[in-house]
Amino acid sequence: MFVAFGVIGLLILFLIYLVLRTQNLQKELALLRHSNKQTSSKVTYAYRNLVLVTDALEKNLTARVESDYKSRLIEQSQYQILHSLMRNFSTIVMACCEKGMSLEESLNKALLNEDVTLEDVRDMVKTLPSNARMVWAKNTADGFIAFCQTVTAPINTTKANKSAAALQES
Repeated sequence: MFVAFGVIGLLILFLIYLVLRTQNLQKELALLRHSNKQTSSKVTYAYRNLVLVTDALEKNLTARVESDYKSRLIEQSQYQILHSLMRNFSTIVMACCEKGMSLEESLNKALLNEDVTLEDVRDMVKTLPSNARMVWAKNTADGFIAFCQTVTAPINTTKANKSAAALQES
């Protein structure tokens, strides 16, 4: 009889343990769900902002290339290639970031509807200074962003220096 009461007592203690453990796990689950919702909303917010930033950069870089071409700082062939790259900047960067594609894969996808091919881009990159070629060789989104900044920034700096010199002369 004492053995039966002992076994029943142990089973009751085990049942109490399981009930308390289940309640703790339910609380943890509720906290994890809440945390997951917060993280998901932060990711969505960051993604929307990334899209906005890449779109703004695309417009800025496209305007730089067009300005450089109008100022005769780049040739027609370079303009066509760079303009195609800058017009598809957001698409290329988002494909790299969102889908984990390499730069080459995202370029192939983005240039499908363009007159420019990946081989044309590679040939043009070979004619650029070594710092532009080095960031291009990364084959990643950050390398592509740095490449676009590198390709457009020195041209605009040169143009700004010429404008400043012309202002000083007058």
